Amino acid sequence: MKPADLRGEFAAPALTGLRQAWTWRPLAALTPASVADLLRQASMGQARDYLLAAADVEEKDLHYRAVLQTRKLSVAGLPLVISPADDSRAAKKAAELAQAAVDAIGAGDLLVQLLDALSKGYAVGEIVWRLDGAQWLPQAVLPRPPEWFQFDRITGRQLRLVDGSFDGAELPAMKFVVHAPAVVSGLPILGGLARSALWAWVFKSYALRDWAAFAELYGQPIRLGKYDASATREDIAVLKKAVFDIGSDAAAVLPASMALEFVETGGKTASADLYEKLIGYIDHQVSKAVLGQTLTTDQGSSGSLAQATVHNEVRADLIRADARALAATLLRDLITPVVRLNLGEAAPLPHVELKVEEPEDMAALAVQLTQLGALGVRIPEAWVREKWGIPEAAADEAVLGAAMPDAAAPADAAAAQSAAHAVQPGAVADGVDVTPIDAQTQAMPEQTAPAWGE
Repeated sequence: MKPADLRGEFAAPALTGLRQAWTWRPLAALTPASVADLLRQASMGQARDYLLAAADVEEKDLHYRAVLQTRKLSVAGLPLVISPADDSRAAKKAAELAQAAVDAIGAGDLLVQLLDALSKGYAVGEIVWRLDGAQWLPQAVLPRPPEWFQFDRITGRQLRLVDGSFDGAELPAMKFVVHAPAVVSGLPILGGLARSALWAWVFKSYALRDWAAFAELYGQPIRLGKYDASATREDIAVLKKAVFDIGSDAAAVLPASMALEFVETGGKTASADLYEKLIGYIDHQVSKAVLGQTLTTDQGSSGSLAQATVHNEVRADLIRADARALAATLLRDLITPVVRLNLGEAAPLPHVELKVEEPEDMAALAVQLTQLGALGVRIPEAWVREKWGIPEAAADEAVLGAAMPDAAAPADAAAAQSAAHAVQPGAVADGVDVTPIDAQTQAMPEQTAPAWGE
């Protein structure tokens, strides 16, 4: 593709044809047979119906939508760090150019858009370029529905545009950002979480439907109408109408020769618990599939603090994997075209990283710093302030904690004497290196003498 063609849209929607902005949703109720058919078609390369069903179940299943959104936002909220490949001037210029390009399109929205690949197997964005003087910069990255694309028939890995032909149209270079994370091994179309979520939803929908029907009739006894052998067809119709009227109006009229009984059924609470437990079980499995754990999503889950810590570690592993895959996609399909179009093939490509900050136990760190300080380790105050986010106090500002004694002016004569005779850590006494513990041991008698005297 010539550089002049980069400013247009290659996969633009149309009012008619194969690529329309509007889709027929929500879809009809899914059955186990229809889900199996959708997944079989997708595994053979015909994934349009499967992709529409994947979007539909994300809309219908609130739990699946919630946990999927949690995983997406946990990665999209990570800071995007672009750093030079080395200390050369060319590397720094390439990093600055890449940072300007990412800032121009808004990294947060782009990351959320590309993370749709977690559910469907891949996500596509089309880059619309603009020429700013002599510089090519991305003006926008437009989201494109995944059903507008297909994989080639030979390898099943090269994405192509659906245009009515057997193998689709080849995507031009430097125009598309294609994110296809390796959620599972194999072809990209088989790696989406929606393949598992569709099975979960089809059984959950049956349980929800039956639970709704049960709730509609809950508390109402079975109305049983009885008629004798001499009853005519008209008499039976009157009795039937009376039975139905009792259910809706709580009133009915019937001949004296007919009987109407109410039969109470036992175990209603057990029936309601059965539906709830089945739906809860399915939701737990969906949480495991999407987040790798359940303790941080399901309030009813029981577990110890140690179990929750382990589960959080599993979730952190998923975040790191998603961050690595997303950074690789941005470098390949967005940063590399920006650098190559403006700086040429020889320019060093910058490093791209979605920085995952590991949680740190600040209380344990404070204890360690206290112990290290007592042993004479020199700890920079600026580093400590940065670690805890503590600003430096002004000269006349009230502060917390005890005032530190001035090392140059001891508080009293005893302290001055102790300072004069104390052996400093790391010094040499009689030709022997003195450790911090030795120094404290030697200074202890003189430092404690005033207290013993009192």
